[in-house]
Amino acid sequence: MKKDFYESNYKFSKLTDCMPVDLSRIAFVLKDFPHNDEDDRALEELPTKILIYLPEKNEAGSFGLLFWDSGLTDPKVSSGPKWVVLNSDFQVNEPVAKTEFYPIPNNEFGTLAKGQINIDGDVYAYGMIRSVFKRTDIKAWDNLTSESQHPNLWIDIKQKQERFFGSEVGFSALGGFNKNDLYAGGNRGDCWHYNGQQWRKVDLPLNSDISTIVCTPKGQVYIACRLGPVVVGRDNRWVTLDSFKEITHSAWFQNRIYFLSKDGRIYTLSDDTKSLIEAKFSSDYPNYMHHNIRGLASCDECLVIYTDIQAYAYDGKTWHEIVEIPSLSKHNINSTSP
Repeated sequence: MKKDFYESNYKFSKLTDCMPVDLSRIAFVLKDFPHNDEDDRALEELPTKILIYLPEKNEAGSFGLLFWDSGLTDPKVSSGPKWVVLNSDFQVNEPVAKTEFYPIPNNEFGTLAKGQINIDGDVYAYGMIRSVFKRTDIKAWDNLTSESQHPNLWIDIKQKQERFFGSEVGFSALGGFNKNDLYAGGNRGDCWHYNGQQWRKVDLPLNSDISTIVCTPKGQVYIACRLGPVVVGRDNRWVTLDSFKEITHSAWFQNRIYFLSKDGRIYTLSDDTKSLIEAKFSSDYPNYMHHNIRGLASCDECLVIYTDIQAYAYDGKTWHEIVEIPSLSKHNINSTSP
């Protein structure tokens, strides 16, 4: 990263999300934050940016930048036919298609988006009031949880709202194998499966808030919690793993599942696959990143970890410095270096 690029675009920002496509295409959400006592702007008034790592395509250096003053507080980035950004109000921006922010169409009751994910080439958005939407084209989305089409979801929602004194019921995690095999989870172990036509409640051996769902190429579904066990299985067959870590992110890379805990530790499964152990890598990332890691993501070519200000990608042998800052980088950063 060039020093002048860092000074003008990055110095007072934090990485909040990541979506890797391969080692030459990695996108991050970069959010500006107040940097002194005189900056009294609210968080939603500060710019949000997509920082895109494109070392082979960007002649000016390794990074491209798209930004806007959009009122975003927790955007997510995903990759489909275009880069797609979602904010917490279920509004979408498609920067490459040059769209303005627009509300997801066919949204009957969704009030708070929790994230989005690319499953088998399709982009899905999900959130509270058990909302799941599938992107079908530019500015086009299908509602997969409408009340008229899925009354069983809504009868259960109303029962839970009465039981828990009007609290919102929704999905905080989504995973899947394809459009006809999705898993969505939320508070108190609430989990549902979608077969392309209808939703079915999944009985899990847990009662904790679900934070991540990963569906692996081996046909397994890993479901982790904010505070509770990790379970693995599929359909109605589930096994509880020996773990009570506070898991915030999960990712599948090179035939292995990885979990990130709230304290910045990376875990994987033991050889007997019954418990979580700290992950070992053939090379290590810098010591100063330990316990500061806030996010974990993956694609076929790499596993990406990131802090508020830095990111590394692991190709199975070596950790590559992707987003660096001059004061911490192992490289010699100056105003003319890429």
